[in-house]
Amino acid sequence: MIKTLFFSLLLAFLSYALLQPSASAATVELVPSSRVILKLTAEMTVDEIIRRVYPNEQDLWPQIKQKLIETNPNSFVQYSDRLIPGTRLKLLDIKRIEEPEELNPKVKIGYVAAMSGPVAAIDVNDREQGLQVNSPIFEGDRLETGVSSNLHLLMDDGAEIFLKEDSELKVSEYVITSGYDNNSSSILDLIRGGLRTITGAIGASPFANYQMQTGLATIGIRGTEYVLKLCRQDDCSRTVSRNDADAKLHAVVLEGAITLTTDEEVQILMALGEYGSATREELVLEERKTLPTGFLDTDETGRFDATIPPPREQEQEQESSNTWMWILGALLLVVGL
Repeated sequence: MIKTLFFSLLLAFLSYALLQPSASAATVELVPSSRVILKLTAEMTVDEIIRRVYPNEQDLWPQIKQKLIETNPNSFVQYSDRLIPGTRLKLLDIKRIEEPEELNPKVKIGYVAAMSGPVAAIDVNDREQGLQVNSPIFEGDRLETGVSSNLHLLMDDGAEIFLKEDSELKVSEYVITSGYDNNSSSILDLIRGGLRTITGAIGASPFANYQMQTGLATIGIRGTEYVLKLCRQDDCSRTVSRNDADAKLHAVVLEGAITLTTDEEVQILMALGEYGSATREELVLEERKTLPTGFLDTDETGRFDATIPPPREQEQEQESSNTWMWILGALLLVVGL
């Protein structure tokens, strides 16, 4: 009775010491352990030892048994699995060698031209990496900037992307083909925050597929520069996600033209100097007015303001001044003659 109790406690201890969690994607190797049953008794069987020491490894029980016999030839009756009382039994450790994870291939499509503050990229394999100047950017990357951070990307087709602070952009698809034909594509997803972008050869091609998706409207272009930001309605001092209930997209065109299109195929065209917005309910080509605070930075504001045509009165004064300058020039010419 005492021997049986001692045997049970011993096996329970060994089970706790040797037990390792199962791993599905691993190669298993059985190796001799430093732990030993010092003296086998007549009541012990190899199957009972295995059951108690390796309770969660039922799939491996046959292999464990075979390996125990191989490792302890002097502890078993020859050509059998019967233990010899009074002998020692060296136990086994289960080593799991993790198999290499299958990773999706990555295709470089640009690099970091400049940045400030912490910026990270999460690739197609869900691996996160901090970025620095000259870090490559790959198709499928999800790029994230923190507060007071920004990121300037130069893409392989010559496009430039300036990701604003507290923003997130996914390069969903970026394919460059010879001649930038209809197999070329640039599909970007603005998930949070804002950006300014200058299109490259893909955006300039009449055949390639260019889309900037924002969840509220999709921007299509053919060679241009524009600024977008997802705001809490007209408060652009706080960035929001495209999925927020009160998200509103603000857009201005600094060069060229863009289209804003909803999932319902409602579309507006925006030309140089125009300002538009999109919510889940409507697209609006806004009249020129003061833009929301926090939408444009200082440089963008200056460039956008420069697209405002001069008031009619200023044009008339300019025309009148030009007329008098022409008359004065003519009189000086006559006097000179």
